[in-house]
Amino acid sequence: MSGDREGEHRVRGSARHLSRLDLLGTALVAAAAMWGLVAGANRPGEPEVYLLALLTVAGAYVVGRVVGAKSGVAVPAVVTGGVVAALVSWPGALNGSAAGPPLDYGNANGALVALAVGGACLAALLVASDRRRGEVLVLAGLLVLAAFATRSVAAAVGALVVLSTALMSAGVYRRGSVVVVSAVCLAGVVLGTVVLGTLGPRAEGGLGGSAQAGLTERRVRLWSDAVHLTERFPVRGTGPGTFTTHSATARSDADVRSAHSMWLRQGAEQGVPGALCLVAVVGWVYLRLWRSPQPAPVVAVGAVTFTAFMVQASMDYVAEFPVVLVAVGLLLGSATAMPDADLRARIERGVL
Repeated sequence: MSGDREGEHRVRGSARHLSRLDLLGTALVAAAAMWGLVAGANRPGEPEVYLLALLTVAGAYVVGRVVGAKSGVAVPAVVTGGVVAALVSWPGALNGSAAGPPLDYGNANGALVALAVGGACLAALLVASDRRRGEVLVLAGLLVLAAFATRSVAAAVGALVVLSTALMSAGVYRRGSVVVVSAVCLAGVVLGTVVLGTLGPRAEGGLGGSAQAGLTERRVRLWSDAVHLTERFPVRGTGPGTFTTHSATARSDADVRSAHSMWLRQGAEQGVPGALCLVAVVGWVYLRLWRSPQPAPVVAVGAVTFTAFMVQASMDYVAEFPVVLVAVGLLLGSATAMPDADLRARIERGVL
């Protein structure tokens, strides 16, 4: 009886603590939205597109939290099933075309498939049946192969890391370690893009030259344009949605649609305060994962899935597709939701 009271006290204590975190997250999202309006005030731009993207991922996160508290498997199953249905409906998504369906951009297709791998791995950890767990992990393995078929290197590597994390998650007891390592890896990638953008065309030879060869010179030039725009307009940037009209590289190439980095685009279009808002929101996500009431293996897979997506979004414009943002928000909500009654009982018995 005393053990039941202690377990209930832990759950209620976590809920109170997480509620304070939720208020903080709400405030950070509101601040990011307000600064987007400030950055776009009295100038050409598309602040409504930025606000819609922010609302999309935040709304999907809330839905993931609410549904995940009632059924842990439902949200990741819907995400994975939706992507599988899309791949079956549009087989061209796996032919490696740069403009393949369903998103008409191969790297975005890869990002969606990588998120489906994360959904399948979360579902595998949350199902009660060992047989079903094995079947879902097999599906996750097939989706990893599908990620490679999209020819998106970042998505394929990310999907493989997510699956590897799920397979080794039984040995994860300290969620904080996985979350911190994930955050550090992302910070390293972001710092690398800033350095390459600062060096720009001067990064010849050595590590800079090798990075340019792997990332394409056009992408590094776009990053360089974004860094220079941030330096020229450090307070309000050029305005939401205006990067392509201010970037010399984008104006000279009709195929360029964005800065190929959500961080550098944010700095260019909304200045340093806008970039700091993005840093704060992403930092809150990692803190929220760290304090999630879900089991450590679930948190580990959720953190790695989110990091894999953010790494790709740091080098490409995959975060500008609403369906991808919906998948990210739903999976984050599921990974941070209060476990349902059955899962909570399994946790207390030490089954998971």
